[in-house]
Amino acid sequence: MPGTTRFRQSIAFIEEHLHEEIPLEQAAQAGFTSLMQLYRDFYTYTGHSVKEYIRKRRLSVALGMIRSSQRPLAEIAYACGYSSQQALCKYVKSATSLTPLAYQKSTACYFFPRFDSEAVRQVTVSTEILPATLHMKFYSTKHSGIEQQALESLYALLPAYQGRLFGRDGQPQGGLFCYELAVEYDSALLYSLTGSIFRELAVVPARSLTCAKLAVRSDEAEIGLAWDYLYLKWLRTSMFEQDEERYGEEYIRKGGEVKKLILYVPVRKRTDYDKISVSFSEGLEFLAASREGEQAEEEAAAAVMNYCSRHHPEVLRTSSMFCVIQRGGRYTCGVQLERGQAIALAGDSGLQILQAPAGRYAVLESSSYGDRGMFIALLESWIEECGWSREEALAFTTYETVAQGRPDAITMSVWMKLKDVKK
Repeated sequence: MPGTTRFRQSIAFIEEHLHEEIPLEQAAQAGFTSLMQLYRDFYTYTGHSVKEYIRKRRLSVALGMIRSSQRPLAEIAYACGYSSQQALCKYVKSATSLTPLAYQKSTACYFFPRFDSEAVRQVTVSTEILPATLHMKFYSTKHSGIEQQALESLYALLPAYQGRLFGRDGQPQGGLFCYELAVEYDSALLYSLTGSIFRELAVVPARSLTCAKLAVRSDEAEIGLAWDYLYLKWLRTSMFEQDEERYGEEYIRKGGEVKKLILYVPVRKRTDYDKISVSFSEGLEFLAASREGEQAEEEAAAAVMNYCSRHHPEVLRTSSMFCVIQRGGRYTCGVQLERGQAIALAGDSGLQILQAPAGRYAVLESSSYGDRGMFIALLESWIEECGWSREEALAFTTYETVAQGRPDAITMSVWMKLKDVKK
């Protein structure tokens, strides 16, 4: 049985027994592994010790119940595996700097999600000792194929090189695209590369980095999908955030050809999580269009923007919120209307007035622009843990400009309407 499958079975056992004392030997047995291997796997896959993971997950569940139920604290404590109400209060205070009652009344949210990573793209986290390297830059007038050009140029100069090799995109300069390569440092290599097609040679000392790693075969399309998964899915819902150090790729060669790459993203443990709250909305209205097909989202957004530009430019001047709803391959995109703003639509406009009714909503806010599906799944799991029930209405995502003149200052929010009665 693959190691990743074993680990997921141990995770499932722990999740099923969060409310009670968890014998770690049994958690290991659930994954058909040893206790020592379970310890190693937890750090490798999550960056947390098994006891730290259990403590944070148990607290996350308890805080969800504190926020959304009327159960006594003592009952919540015992239901979540705490020895007493006092023990629960101690952990809540330590994690949030608030008492349970203050947390219940605050807008703060502590949510530590269950760990889950796609088995087909298994990401591992470990400390990497990178050797001293010689960095160099390759410039070209074309971006397409620049990576392969850089590799071919390097091996034309160093045909016998057998050491480790790293690469990453560089910053364009003077109208030229850039690709950076790094080889293990050797004074003879520095001599051979000085004055060559490679520029800006620099020696970087050996260093230790904590990295999220993902191995992928040497195929341009597959590499792109793997990077998308790392950044847009795994990183946004994992227990880590990107460190200041830049990403990189390591080339694994066999028989003179690159057979696979290992993608590296330097990471550190997250100290905060995306904000989740429950609030009452008086209702939202959007001028919207729907499309289907490969470019459905882009076409729906363009239809709304073009219509507003021609017929209602005041909407674009006053609105700072845009929404997206997806159902399979059908996308509905809209721009928010101010309350009471009357819009008369021509019969052949193909647009509609979309209404998000008044009511209580669970809202996840993030400054990220990652895969909406991952954020929707995260919010659904939070709703489940907190004891709420969702309305049947589809979740929708909004993008709101929070500062004029800053295109990067955008907040993404996922909205789910809640039923008034908790479970």
